Amino acid sequence: MKPLMMRLVLFALGLFTLGFSVSHAQIMNQLDFKMSQPFTVANTTFEAGSYVIRPVEGDSMVLEIVSANGHPGVMVDAFAAQPDSQSGSHLVFNKYAKVLALSEVFPSAGNAGYQLAQGHPEEVAAKTEKPTKQVEPLNTK
Repeated sequence: MKPLMMRLVLFALGLFTLGFSVSHAQIMNQLDFKMSQPFTVANTTFEAGSYVIRPVEGDSMVLEIVSANGHPGVMVDAFAAQPDSQSGSHLVFNKYAKVLALSEVFPSAGNAGYQLAQGHPEEVAAKTEKPTKQVEPLNTK
């Protein structure tokens, strides 16, 4: 009886720990940002303008990026990203000669974020170039 109880306690503790760590990487509502130049997400290129990032309902590891004025956007697969040293909520772009690709989303400082799946434009650029990182702060709602 005692070994069974110990296993249940360990199992519950494991689930609690897993749930706690996953919750840090979640976007609660949406993140707003403004770009002064075109950028790509997955296989979609966006013009300069205001945009919203929000989780897809029912799947916290898929993000939707849409224009703030409601124009269609893109859904992209995301993976957990380790916290970085930047302060505040921010985005990280990979900058190549002809491509500026949204790479990571950090909803809050010091917490885990999202690593976005690469699209074809970035994959092609990465074959011949090493990107530089461009960090853009953002506002949360």
